[in-house]
Amino acid sequence: MERLGIEEIVHACGAIPFNCIGIEDVTGITTDSRKLQQGDMFIALKGEKFDGHLYAEAAIKSGATVVLSQKNLEADIPYILVEDTLKALHKLAKYYRSKFNIPFIAITGSSGKTTTKDMIASVLSEKYNVLKTEGNYNNAIGLPLTLFRLEQKHQIGVLEMGMNSLGEIELLADIVRPTAGVITNVGTAHLEKLQTRENILKAKTEMFTYFDSDNTAIVNGDNDMLEKLDNKPYKIIRFGLENKNHCRAEIVTGKGEAGTEFNVVYQNIKETYQVPLPGIHNVYNALSAICIAKMYNMSMQEINAGLAKFKPSKMRMEIFQGILNTKVINDVYNANPDSMIAAINVLAGMESVSRRVCILGDMLELGEFAEDEHRKIGRFAVEKGIDVVLAVGKMSSEIIKGASLLGKNQQLYWFNSNEEVIHNLNAIIKKQDIILIKGSRGMNMENIVESLREGR
Repeated sequence: MERLGIEEIVHACGAIPFNCIGIEDVTGITTDSRKLQQGDMFIALKGEKFDGHLYAEAAIKSGATVVLSQKNLEADIPYILVEDTLKALHKLAKYYRSKFNIPFIAITGSSGKTTTKDMIASVLSEKYNVLKTEGNYNNAIGLPLTLFRLEQKHQIGVLEMGMNSLGEIELLADIVRPTAGVITNVGTAHLEKLQTRENILKAKTEMFTYFDSDNTAIVNGDNDMLEKLDNKPYKIIRFGLENKNHCRAEIVTGKGEAGTEFNVVYQNIKETYQVPLPGIHNVYNALSAICIAKMYNMSMQEINAGLAKFKPSKMRMEIFQGILNTKVINDVYNANPDSMIAAINVLAGMESVSRRVCILGDMLELGEFAEDEHRKIGRFAVEKGIDVVLAVGKMSSEIIKGASLLGKNQQLYWFNSNEEVIHNLNAIIKKQDIILIKGSRGMNMENIVESLREGR
């Protein structure tokens, strides 16, 4: 972070300073007193189950320069008073971002947004110094904190935008004012709150609220919802496999764990690319990265080099050798119907000398659509020829119901808890099985993954 003076902060937040005469510039921003570093400003956020104001005095003792507070503090410490610390965080982040005249790429979508963000950043890093979202810092707190990592050395920003309801991405877009935006897809994640895919589309396209003719939207043109996006004041580039797209992939060749090779036709030029991950969904992710890279004058060689260096975030399509010489696909970071289908497609496409096994957990936040969506996944797994389907969790019993409706000879198991799965794995898993593990974040299925590691 570049230094911020107290007067700058006060002006940006519309705040009142107390005990701040002679205070040094702020060199970092944090909302977590446990991660505080010397020279930071501690922002005391208040939620339903926490209150950062309780740690204000301790933050100063630990080296904080000043506290941003929405309460009058009794202790004789330097603080800046605002009406609402969360809103002040947003105002300050927006101000700080405005100090940097660099392009920002925003990414959202029902699934694949983190992988796409990492892939775009990996490609752009071949030519530019890139700031990107780390971890799950994609919300109303995490995104502003990401912006405070900006330094003069950075040439481009790549930011992920997450949401649970309408209005959230519009807020993030107002803070960042992105130059270009990518929507990976519009699926069925968050149906519990948003109820319809039309509302999900509305929420995702909030990213384009402040776009004009100088901005570019890059969207999945094969997605039935995004293909409706038209007649907008901003430029639209569509990517996909179908001929109607501006940037399309063709002759897609799977190379197992080595990844996928494909030709791309864009702006009447055909080039060959390879992404080091299996699955057609990763071709879509790569296409969005190629579109962005071409916007910033990168060559095929530079793009391929960036794709080759791409490493997925933890618990996203991680493949490792497991017990009994099995191959394990760890994709447990999160799940919704679209990403579940993509993962099962990867499993079905893997060469196997034994069986294909999937261990699937509940998909959360589907509300009244949960039963039907889980049954669809069960049917899909059987249709794709998966040999063994294990389901874990209350709603995942519907996966087994869906799978059993087809009356094929797959082995089907349902367990109430991860512990039950682990207890029964040795009796189910055979040598050289390929095993996919996937479920929503709240299912905490990483302990199942660890139970399959060789030499655990």
